[in-house]
Amino acid sequence: MKSFAAMQNKFYYGRKVYYYHLRHEERRSFSLAVYPNLSIVVKAPEMTDNEKIDAFLVRKWVWLEARLCEFKKYKKADYVRRYLPGESVSYLGRQYILDLVPSRMDSVKIDGRRIRISSTKSANSSAHNETIFNAWLDVRRSAVFKQHLIKTWEEFGYKTLPQIRIREMRKRWGSCSKDGKVITLNARLIEAPAEAIRYVCAHELAHIKHRDHNADFYRLMESHLSADWRRIKEDLEVRFG
Repeated sequence: MKSFAAMQNKFYYGRKVYYYHLRHEERRSFSLAVYPNLSIVVKAPEMTDNEKIDAFLVRKWVWLEARLCEFKKYKKADYVRRYLPGESVSYLGRQYILDLVPSRMDSVKIDGRRIRISSTKSANSSAHNETIFNAWLDVRRSAVFKQHLIKTWEEFGYKTLPQIRIREMRKRWGSCSKDGKVITLNARLIEAPAEAIRYVCAHELAHIKHRDHNADFYRLMESHLSADWRRIKEDLEVRFG
């Protein structure tokens, strides 16, 4: 399954141009969200014209600029995560702040909107913090992906459970081997919500029967997903693509 960026709309304010993703929904009010990858998403009532959307964005401009500036710190080309206190990380669709605390044992736990790394070394020991965090994330990634793949596989009714592989992929969220015996999931999916992981699992499992993205493929996939799977797919591309 390839990763593609969704189409964007333009909003002009002074000399600045903002690119945003627009979604019309059954709702009475507008909604604006900015994500760590600098994606901007506007949700608007159905049949809302561009003039009203632009007016909404003008009203929210100060807030929009503040959020963009906040995230731009972490989008610099030379930025490398150092796993130090105060940094932001994504896990299962939510943003968490890293906390570092001294301890006699190395461990990681989620505490509200924070991920707490307990370390036997100094809080500024970046390499050690990274090792602890990634070891924890590898365990969580394996458990979460396996859980969703097995549950979705059971719903498909296949006899043989494919082997699951996890690796970094630049342009795909997942892939299915030609013989259907191996499904590979992008390691970065651990950043996305559970519904997105399930969507990718269903997409790849559907490829066991239908290699191409034809009508039969989509009918099979949609029979195992909620009606708003296109919204889930778009969110995955916009926020994490």
